[in-house]
Amino acid sequence: ERESVRRSGHSLAGRTIVIDPGHGGNDVGAQAHGLVEAEVVLGLARRIEGRLSAHGVAVVLTRGQHTAGGDDEDRARFANDCGADLVLSLHCDLAEHAEARGFATFFYGEDRFGVWSAIGERLADLIQREAVARTGLVDCRSHARSWTLLQHTKMPTVVIEAGYLSHPGDAARLGDQTFRDDIAEAVVVAIQRMYLGDEDMGGTGLLHLGELRKFMESLAG
Repeated sequence: ERESVRRSGHSLAGRTIVIDPGHGGNDVGAQAHGLVEAEVVLGLARRIEGRLSAHGVAVVLTRGQHTAGGDDEDRARFANDCGADLVLSLHCDLAEHAEARGFATFFYGEDRFGVWSAIGERLADLIQREAVARTGLVDCRSHARSWTLLQHTKMPTVVIEAGYLSHPGDAARLGDQTFRDDIAEAVVVAIQRMYLGDEDMGGTGLLHLGELRKFMESLAG
């Protein structure tokens, strides 16, 4: 995976990324503090889509506002049929414990068999660090899981849990449109940093898309 990404070059242009807003249709997901998970993650997906499209990425969503994406096997099959380079699955969490809060990412990995997605792990870690640095959400870290979506997709896939709707602080932030913009920018910067590889500029939480675009132009020149 690492060698394949290295050989693919630094540019985002020409890549295909599937964004999977969790739930949809009759399945609205978590609900708390006046927010509905399916609506929140679709809003995040649209923001990420717009930023990636501006960099020449072909973005495909697994569902829209009035459609359902099916179960995780359906979504994995959809991504595989698209020939996507990456998959991002967006969710918000819910917990009975009132203090549960924070941002977490997940990638494919099974400790029992010693298998994992190296690029999935790298991207999950980059998204985690960029998002926490930009938003101040509690760092719940990145974790290996063998969930159906992660296991059945043929390309690196990251599941994002962008905060707890059950926590009043997280919910208030997720209801803020500017805050959603911050998460979207964190995700796109993380993707670009992954493809930069050894040319990565570093500076977690400090880079903006405009600066990255200029840096990419300098590499091309």
